[in-house]
Amino acid sequence: MAAARAELAAQGLWCETSAAAGLAGLRAHGPREDEGPVVCVVTSSGYKDVATGTETYAPTAADRAAIEASLREARGR
Repeated sequence: MAAARAELAAQGLWCETSAAAGLAGLRAHGPREDEGPVVCVVTSSGYKDVATGTETYAPTAADRAAIEASLREARGR
């Protein structure tokens, strides 16, 4: 879950570790190719996790193409 929290932080989403459980599960088990887009809900702000806020990240534009490009970059593709 810490790796998922760091991945979200790199995308500008600040959450506490437990809120990254959905993304951690997705990364561990992955969607099947035929399932289409997947949405992971993050339900906390991360204000309780001071260590997350020590780095600064550029915001991601709020359009699908920019988000997909950011996700591909984060996955190393």
